Amino acid sequence: MTEINEPFRQTAEQAFGTGKELGRKALDAYEQAVQNFVGAEQRAAEAAPVDWVKATIGAHASFVHELNAAYLKAAREVLT
Repeated sequence: MTEINEPFRQTAEQAFGTGKELGRKALDAYEQAVQNFVGAEQRAAEAAPVDWVKATIGAHASFVHELNAAYLKAAREVLT
């Protein structure tokens, strides 16, 4: 019975490892997309003609950055 289970176990381990690697690549792509978005928001905040608009856009960019950092940390911990 152990002989039959060994190929299955090896295949399952390979699939699990591949899934984790794909998950890490997806998180990297997501992180880059959010960084691009936050960077665009920060540039928009700097270019805004009114102080309260600058502050609002800047606060949103900071919020998205911090929330994303927490999400990525938790997601990466799951994939380790």
